Amino acid sequence: MARTILVVEDDEATRVGLLVLLAEAGYRTIGAGTLKQATELLAQQNPDLMIVDVRLGGDNGLQLVAMAIQPIPAIVTTAFADPILEAEARQFGADFMVKPLSPRALIELIERKLAEAAKVPATATPRRWPRRQISSSVPVLVGDSPARIVDVGYGGVRLEVESDRNVPDSFRLTLSGHISVPVNVVWNRKRGDIWQYGVAVNEEHQPAWRELVDTLS
Repeated sequence: MARTILVVEDDEATRVGLLVLLAEAGYRTIGAGTLKQATELLAQQNPDLMIVDVRLGGDNGLQLVAMAIQPIPAIVTTAFADPILEAEARQFGADFMVKPLSPRALIELIERKLAEAAKVPATATPRRWPRRQISSSVPVLVGDSPARIVDVGYGGVRLEVESDRNVPDSFRLTLSGHISVPVNVVWNRKRGDIWQYGVAVNEEHQPAWRELVDTLS
């Protein structure tokens, strides 16, 4: 059975070119042009590997790797070499490639990552990015609604909201009345009466985000 690869790229020509290349190499392919589309496809299609561009409009493609409910082999791409960005991608367990992508190098990397993933039992797959459990309940506001933080990391925060009230795709997360960060919902799921949300922040608000993480750690 062909492995499924998700290509997340906001430039249509680049996305289509990658989809054609991978299909010709024998893979089943699906594509997304936005963070929201990619999040939905990750949940619905359960792909075996993801290729994601860092720049997705105003969003950071690394959010998909950092906040995935289940770890997924990933290749992060960008048009410019950036040692800091590369270090962040590798911290999240992803490989890093600079455009224009070499078709041969890309296919070889995909084959290697899929082979490595096949050797790791699903039950033994560790988290590939640093996260910290919160020892006690940390109250926050999701917009105007009360919530609490479950765990936190530089990749994002996981929240629990005891309400059926719809949480918007974007809102301000407020802690202790003095730290307020604009965030985007990356995923959500319901467990009993509790809604869980994985949220991440746009790049321009990273200083405030890191202040939030350091405050909770």
